[in-house]
Amino acid sequence: MPPKWIICPKATEPILIDDCINHCNDRCLTLPTIRAITEQREWKGSPSTTQLLNGTIIEFLKITRDYAIDPQNRAFALLGTKHHQILKERADELGLPSEVSLGVDGHDVFDLLEPENGFWTLTDYKAWGSYRMVRALGMVKEGKGKDVSYHIDPDVIDLRETELQLNHYRVMLEQRGMKIGKMQVQVTVRDGGLQIARTRGIDFNMKLIPIKRLDDDEVFNYFKWKEEKLLTALEEYKKNPQYLPEPCNDKECWSGNRCRGYCEVSQHCPKGIVEQGVK
Repeated sequence: MPPKWIICPKATEPILIDDCINHCNDRCLTLPTIRAITEQREWKGSPSTTQLLNGTIIEFLKITRDYAIDPQNRAFALLGTKHHQILKERADELGLPSEVSLGVDGHDVFDLLEPENGFWTLTDYKAWGSYRMVRALGMVKEGKGKDVSYHIDPDVIDLRETELQLNHYRVMLEQRGMKIGKMQVQVTVRDGGLQIARTRGIDFNMKLIPIKRLDDDEVFNYFKWKEEKLLTALEEYKKNPQYLPEPCNDKECWSGNRCRGYCEVSQHCPKGIVEQGVK
C-alpha cells in the first residue's frame, strides 16, 4: 500500500501525508516535491522486477502495513526520475524505444533500446554513490598516501542485482521477438567530482558498465522463486494477520545498514527493530 505518514522535521511524530499536503502552512519542502516523493504504485497482485529483487519481507510489509517515509531519503530518487525524463525526451526525438513497460500492471520499465549490428542494446540508467560504484567495478585500493593505486579484481565485483534485473528485462524482450545483443548500465555518480569520490579512485561522473548475459533458466527460476515467496507470504497473511516471512539475509539488508536508516518498514520487522537498537 502507499505510505501513510511522512517524517516532518517540524513535528515530533510522523504526520499523515494527507495533512501534510492539504493542511500545512509552514512547508519544509514545496508541495510538488511532497506530491512526487509520496506517490507510490498501488499493489495489484503482480510483483515487479525491482520488488522481487528486494527481500521478501520488505515488499510484504509495504503491502500489508502502514508506514512512514522520510523525504530526505527520497531526494536522490527524485533526481533520478528527472534524469530519466530528460533522457527519455532525447530518446523520443531520436525514435528510440525508451521507458516502455513490459509488465501487465505498468511496471518492469526498461530505460532504452538502441540498434547495433542487427541486434538491440539494452541500457538501464543508474544514479549511484561513489562507494557503490567502487563495488560495481570491483576496485581494490593498494598503498597509502601518494602511493595509492587501484586495480580491478573480478572476484569482488558486485553487480548481481543489476545483472538479474537487466537479464529479466532481456528475457521478456526476447519473448516478444526482440534480439538483445548487449546489456549495460549507464551510471551517474551522485558525488562525482567531490573529494570523497576521488579518494575512492572514482575520477569520472558518468560511466557505461557492461552487464553479462545470464542463463535464461537461471533468471526465470530466480524470479519465479521470489514471486512464489511473496505471493505465498501474502496468502499466509490472509489466514493469520500476525504472520511474517523470514527476515532479509545479509545481502538484502546490506549487513544491517539498510535496517538502520534506509528501510521504510524496518519498524515492523523483528530484524529491523534489533538493528535499529544497535545504531
